[in-house]
Amino acid sequence: MNLFGMLEMSGSALGAERQRAEVVASNMANAQTTHTQAGGPYRRQLVIFQAQRTPRFSLTLAGAQRETSSAVRVAAVVSDTRPPVQRFEPGHPDADKQGYVSYLSIVFDCRLVSAEHLTYREFLQRLPEIAYLASCDLVPAAAQAVLQLDLAVAFPVIDLLLGGEGKGGDLGREITAIEEQILESVMRIVCREMQAAWQAIALEFRFGQRQPIAQAQRLMVPEEKNLCLSFEAKMAETRGTLNMAIPAVVSNALLRKISADLSFQRPRSPVEARRRIERRLLGAAFQVDLFAPTLTVSLNALAKLVPGSVLLFPESIEQPATLMVDEMQLCSAAAVRVDAQRAARVLAMEANPARPGEV
Repeated sequence: MNLFGMLEMSGSALGAERQRAEVVASNMANAQTTHTQAGGPYRRQLVIFQAQRTPRFSLTLAGAQRETSSAVRVAAVVSDTRPPVQRFEPGHPDADKQGYVSYLSIVFDCRLVSAEHLTYREFLQRLPEIAYLASCDLVPAAAQAVLQLDLAVAFPVIDLLLGGEGKGGDLGREITAIEEQILESVMRIVCREMQAAWQAIALEFRFGQRQPIAQAQRLMVPEEKNLCLSFEAKMAETRGTLNMAIPAVVSNALLRKISADLSFQRPRSPVEARRRIERRLLGAAFQVDLFAPTLTVSLNALAKLVPGSVLLFPESIEQPATLMVDEMQLCSAAAVRVDAQRAARVLAMEANPARPGEV
């Protein structure tokens, strides 16, 4: 195949990759979308490629001698069929009756595991030799934070966003240009989440750029103390860390804000604490039984029971029943009905409620 044929096939591959990049961007932008026009959470979109045989006339013009050459095209964009992930968030507007919210079916767990005050030099010394490192501008503090993501987590995230199953890659290699663009979008999402978490001090996290290790060493003063946060990220069978170094000037501002807010909270008095406990106890639920302890019935009557039978008792309807609460006799009552609900009308309270068998 001559140059024109090669350009034609390369162009088709680039066009297909461009469409896949757009789908990946949509997946990342809607990762936290819990309600769509179709109903339910956003579902990950997958791109299906297909080989497309080049027509004979095009091959002839390109100077090709065989008809086996083929281009690449996007056959379809389909939705992931895996069920969504359920999270218990009863206050969420899209929560169901049980308080669960459905999210995009990507099982990704990230939690804070340590927070230390370290020098910037100590922070860099703990990083692996090959890692994804990026800067983040903190506005209006006029400072910079440093983010580091383990490739052990980065590669599965990239594979998942590209339509794979979230498998890891070769940790000994550098990331490609396409993978770097995907990780940049991931880091922008991380910055957005950090901004929401630090909104108490009106701090804006703006993603800067990826930083080589040599360049990152000049972002902060080596001996300056920083708040170093370490998050453990788990996805499927892989796990790694997301580390962040935040200048002390920013972390101290957050601590002062928290301390100022706590100083305005009036401590509860013992009376208020007791009333709070009382309100919670009054809302507690207890098992209740309403029965007539003297009712008797013959075995012959029990043997003839079938669905729809009416079992008659010798006692009068005026005979009171006993209301038991957690196996303790509380009062005598009559079984009644209020609209479509069963109820008990209290007749007399027990003077000294006691459990059965107690003297």
